[in-house]
Amino acid sequence: MRSPACYSGGFALLASGLRAPRAAGVVVSVVLTGAVVALLIAVVPDAAALFRDIVTTLAVPVAAWAGIFGAETMIRTRRVHSPSLLRSGGVYPAVRWVNLVMLVVITAVGWGLSTAALVGLQWQGYLFVVLGVDPLAPLAASDGGVLVALLLGLLTPLVAGIPTLRRLQSAERAAADADAAATAPVDSSTATAAVPTA
Repeated sequence: MRSPACYSGGFALLASGLRAPRAAGVVVSVVLTGAVVALLIAVVPDAAALFRDIVTTLAVPVAAWAGIFGAETMIRTRRVHSPSLLRSGGVYPAVRWVNLVMLVVITAVGWGLSTAALVGLQWQGYLFVVLGVDPLAPLAASDGGVLVALLLGLLTPLVAGIPTLRRLQSAERAAADADAAATAPVDSSTATAAVPTA
């Protein structure tokens, strides 16, 4: 039985440019994951703090991404153009700059409102000092940066993405119409048969 996480990790490595068979990508993913886990367990004596801090650190950008993606999905009025998702040069740009920049900014804000005791992650919570909140207070320990990242992610498409989304949906409609016209069967009742001349 395959682990979905290992299988997905293998796909991620192949998508990042690793030239290898799919099974080799999964093996590399498992080896890398095992090495990182072994290193962390050897370096950090408190496993609970390790997992809490790492999960919180990873949850901030994931929450920001989920908010942006979820809001765009909710405000869509039509389905995505599937063929354009599978190839470059379709109706979608290679990079949606507003979303990418906001993902980075929201992640920075979320990390600034989260705390970590793990060595190497203690820089988090830098916004509490600016806001005048004690970094040891219960508010700081609540790791509200994850929730803030999700909320800011949800607001990003609503505030800055609707015009772009409308343009994309117009392009999707045109591409879908072109696909339908290209694959439509020829109506034999309207076709004129060639009449031989004497």
